[in-house]
Amino acid sequence: MNLKFLKKSDIALIIILLVICVATLLPKYLSKGDNLTAVILRDGQEIERIDLSQVTEEYEIDLECTPKAVITVGPNYIFYSYAECPDKLCVNTGKLTHAGDTAACIPSKTLVVLEGEKSSDSPDVITY
Repeated sequence: MNLKFLKKSDIALIIILLVICVATLLPKYLSKGDNLTAVILRDGQEIERIDLSQVTEEYEIDLECTPKAVITVGPNYIFYSYAECPDKLCVNTGKLTHAGDTAACIPSKTLVVLEGEKSSDSPDVITY
C-alpha cells in the first residue's frame, strides 16, 4: 500500500485522536463496581435492596407487577431483562453498573437505582 499521500503531521494527528478516544473510553471499562447497592422500588416503596458486590451468580427477580417486569441481577450489575410494556424503554436501558445509574419501568411503576460511592478518579457522567 502506498502511503505517500499521508504527511508526518497527518500521522501525528491520527495518533493523537486515537489516544483521546482510548482515554475517553477507558474509565468505563476500568471502573469497578465496588460497594454497589441496587435499590428496587415499586410505587415509591422500597421492595428490595441488594448488595451487588456479594452476588456471585446471575439470577432473576419477578417484580410481580402489572404489566409484568423481570429484573436480572449479576455480579456488580442489574438490569430489566423483560417487560410487557409497549415501549420497553426499561429493557433498552441496559445494564446498570455505576453508582447513580437508574432504570424505570413507568407502566409497572417500578424503579431500580444503584447506590454506592463514586471514586474520585471516575468520571461524573458517561454518555453513549
